[in-house]
Amino acid sequence: MIGLLLLLTPFLDAFWERDLGTLHRELQENRSGEQRELFADLLRLVDCDPLEKLTDPDPLRALVRVEEARRGAPETIWSDVIREDFFRRTVWNPDEKNALLWPDEEERWPGEVLRVGPVPSNCRKAPKGPGSLPLLTPELLKALPPEPAARAAYERAILLWRKGSTEGAAALEVQRLHPKLRLAARFLRLEAKLDPSEGFILLAAEWPRLAVVTRAAAELLRQQRYDEVVRLTESVELPDDATRAEMVRAILWTRALALQSLGRVPEMLEALARARSLPGKGKGQEAMRALAMSALARQPVDPARLEAFSGAAGRDAAWMELANRALAAGNLRTARDAALQLQAASDPRWRAEGLALAGEIGWASGELKETQAALERLFAQRLRAAERESRDAAALQLAHAIVLREAEGGTHRDALKSQLAWLRERVSIRDAVQIEALVTSLQSAPGEGEQRLALGRIDVVRAPEPPPDPPVLLDLPEPPSLLAIPGPDGALHDWFEARGPP
Repeated sequence: MIGLLLLLTPFLDAFWERDLGTLHRELQENRSGEQRELFADLLRLVDCDPLEKLTDPDPLRALVRVEEARRGAPETIWSDVIREDFFRRTVWNPDEKNALLWPDEEERWPGEVLRVGPVPSNCRKAPKGPGSLPLLTPELLKALPPEPAARAAYERAILLWRKGSTEGAAALEVQRLHPKLRLAARFLRLEAKLDPSEGFILLAAEWPRLAVVTRAAAELLRQQRYDEVVRLTESVELPDDATRAEMVRAILWTRALALQSLGRVPEMLEALARARSLPGKGKGQEAMRALAMSALARQPVDPARLEAFSGAAGRDAAWMELANRALAAGNLRTARDAALQLQAASDPRWRAEGLALAGEIGWASGELKETQAALERLFAQRLRAAERESRDAAALQLAHAIVLREAEGGTHRDALKSQLAWLRERVSIRDAVQIEALVTSLQSAPGEGEQRLALGRIDVVRAPEPPPDPPVLLDLPEPPSLLAIPGPDGALHDWFEARGPP
């Protein structure tokens, strides 16, 4: 190693002092020195001169070509290379006054000094590199020393990740990487399912990027660690761009499910409203809306909150759904308030639905006069022929609903028959046949040993499914350098530690 360093010293000293003029002279005067071709490649690299294709395998020189293919990559050595003051480029030549000049030749004379040309930089006009992925072959990774191999494997994994693949994650050696790259490497291994998903939780504590929080929140929900889900997702901000909206939507949905499990319904509704306000259609929109509507049906009426969950069918349809859900949940106050909102609608069809609901709510609460009043108002309206169709449909709906409720064990059968008889006289002949069938059904008694089937409304609250895993977007850093350059200490280094002028 000492002998090698002595042979390399002229090149080493010049390169690590960032003195390209001296390096250029050393390369010209020492045409057979150890690793001369490597340092000649490095000079061409930082001058942005084209590098020729290798004829024989040489892993360290191959890395110089990989780095050349990254030319222009942000936050890499190229930020230094294009700086005019990063390298010294002045070439020393003897004073030509009274000097004898002759063409260069292999034979050297005593006292002869080689006249060396300038070292210009072509980086300002050099095109960006084509990309290093094709050069990062498995054969190259195997031929490299461990630390440069780890950086090259990481670069390959990052470039594949940008193409939507986690194929390169299996080759990652996290502990061999610089600490600034380890978090991204851990993420890639987790995303490739090479490490247990519990690791997302630990990673989110150190690196709370949106993609990491998305995965960590889902894992906490799976483990039913609801309080931790809420804490982790507390400060999620809505994205400025639609490309990241799906991750935020998934986080907010996960937060809503955790809040529901903790019984914190108002906060759950807030999270769902924020999730639905995000751009893009996304998966699970209807599931989120159904969860919100089921919760709203058990609360006092909140018109502003309902507006956020109205859905594509519109505001009146949302009031109709809320009334039905509230009635099924036994929340008659909210059901009545929602029905009143429908009765004030501009569309006669929705007004008829609202009156029909009011009648059913009256029957469900034992206030039979409310049912009769709703029916009378329904048929007291002056309607055009086309509008009478929706009115009769609403009346039939009400008739079916109260018959079903009475079939469950009601005690107002005679009053119901009277209501049906009154209704039969006011609907069309076609609809009167259905009313007659309902009257007949009331006269049928269950057989011995049988009981009536309960057919009324029931709003079943099922545990909602967790949100589907969204595709995550995360900008992962590239290694600042892929180079492996012999240093004065005998070790391989990737680049200069100092960044100021030489």
